[in-house]
Amino acid sequence: MLNTEKLLYVLPDVSYIAELLPTKKPNSFSVQSFHQINGTFMNDNEFIPEHIVKLCDKLEPGESYHLILPDFLFTNTIVSVEETSDAKIKQYLKTELLPSLDLSTETHELETFVLTELKGISKVQISAIEKTLLSPIRAGSDAVSAKISAVSPLSWAIKSVISLEPSISVLQIGDTLHSALHYIGVDQTMQSTVSDVEAIAETIKTLKGAQPSIQTVYLLTNELVQTKLKELLSDTLPLQQLSSFSDDHDKLPSYVKSIIESSMRTLSIDQFPVPRFKIGIASPEERKQYQQYKEENTTKEPMPASDLPKPTAPLTTDVEEKASEPEIKEEEIKKTEEDVIEEPKKETPAEDPVTETKPSDTMDDVNISQFTHNSEKSKTTPVVISEKPMPEKTESPVIKNKTGVGPMVKMAFITVAAFAVTVAVGIGIGLLFLNFSDKNSGNVSPVVEVEQPAVAEASPTPEPSPEPSVELAVGDLKILVVNATTKAGYAGQIGTKLEAADFAKADTGNAKGDYADPGTYLLVSEDYTDNAELLAAVNDATGLEVTYLEGKDTEDPTGKYDIVLVLAK
Repeated sequence: MLNTEKLLYVLPDVSYIAELLPTKKPNSFSVQSFHQINGTFMNDNEFIPEHIVKLCDKLEPGESYHLILPDFLFTNTIVSVEETSDAKIKQYLKTELLPSLDLSTETHELETFVLTELKGISKVQISAIEKTLLSPIRAGSDAVSAKISAVSPLSWAIKSVISLEPSISVLQIGDTLHSALHYIGVDQTMQSTVSDVEAIAETIKTLKGAQPSIQTVYLLTNELVQTKLKELLSDTLPLQQLSSFSDDHDKLPSYVKSIIESSMRTLSIDQFPVPRFKIGIASPEERKQYQQYKEENTTKEPMPASDLPKPTAPLTTDVEEKASEPEIKEEEIKKTEEDVIEEPKKETPAEDPVTETKPSDTMDDVNISQFTHNSEKSKTTPVVISEKPMPEKTESPVIKNKTGVGPMVKMAFITVAAFAVTVAVGIGIGLLFLNFSDKNSGNVSPVVEVEQPAVAEASPTPEPSPEPSVELAVGDLKILVVNATTKAGYAGQIGTKLEAADFAKADTGNAKGDYADPGTYLLVSEDYTDNAELLAAVNDATGLEVTYLEGKDTEDPTGKYDIVLVLAK
């Protein structure tokens, strides 16, 4: 049996059931199969029970799923608490902070954990979701004997591909964009549509103004959204696309595939403090209400009226069979589950005339009067059809098919004449071109003879005297320090050490390249290649073992900096 993991995404306008297999790399997964269900599953901040019933019917009995929901259904916020003891922090949250936010364990699933502690102040992450909100899924999974192992927010699930430094993520699933502020935890979540990218851009500008330490905007979107955000945020923050458009599947876009695979990776690493809410056990009232929704949904399917004949092969049969397959058939239909129910209405009228028409033995027996107006029935008789002598038409000769030599001779003459004219024109143009070229070549030849003596008489230039070596001025160097580790603020620490050693103030950021071997690397421009004095100065200033490495264009594509220090260890 394959060691697969299953994720269930329920989002406003689409749902995914994905099955993933672990790869050879640790904590790495790839999508083996997925099932996309299009439809509207939410109304404002609540699930639509009738549509959740149909979604739960797609779950396999006995299987376990990790449920991923959009951020706006959760409370995700980071608060500062002037305590460092775990007991005092819990007491403060329980007695003061959570009641002020109308959050309690009776009405909400709650998770809190400390992110950082600095100078007696603790940063605490608070995440919560209403218990009643999960009622339809809780009852639906129970009805089909499927297990929901845990519930997590969407932006939390992709933490494994987001830097630990302050940054912003923008995810696209369906027609919805999901943004969130990341710094160990998750805060300031927002949603918008793909057609309203400007709203996301304005939110990012506001967050950058309030928190200048934000470094990067990470994207998992299509190319259109990326291009639009790049135009709107060109003067605000750099953008980094985490998906590869070359991996686009005709059914599963690369950015959705990256979201699913990174979510499974995050959930498999215990170091990431991802909220994992329990869905709970369905109560008898929830099961009863779910059964009512299911029965109502079932009774709506036979749409034809009792006085009309039933269609012999309704379209819903093929659609439902395709929907039950584990492959990607449902996305090809591009219909919601509600659209499938309405199909019999459209098909029934088309079949009515077929059931009422009776077959006849000959064409003369057809009663044409049934297709005419009532007032003309007495005047119409079928005898008129049989009075026309049809075979007489074949006796007349067909004049159009007569053949002759005249047209062929005309065509041959026209072809030969056209060819002769073309050859004559071509020869004339060629002669004119050769004549013109000969004249020009005669005019140019004296110029060549005049220039040659001038080149020969050029006096040799004296060899320049060797310039004395200039002492390395580290204070004039333009330096960039990039962090390729998971250590937050590491680039800033090394930049401070360089500045203390009389180097110029260094810019910091996250590494763009991949560095498989741990170490500290110095990427330099051509002016400082193999400069032993520079390498020794950087070693002494940072206290690290620095080695040269090629590939400066990866971290500094514009050539703005003289040296780039990569911290990969």
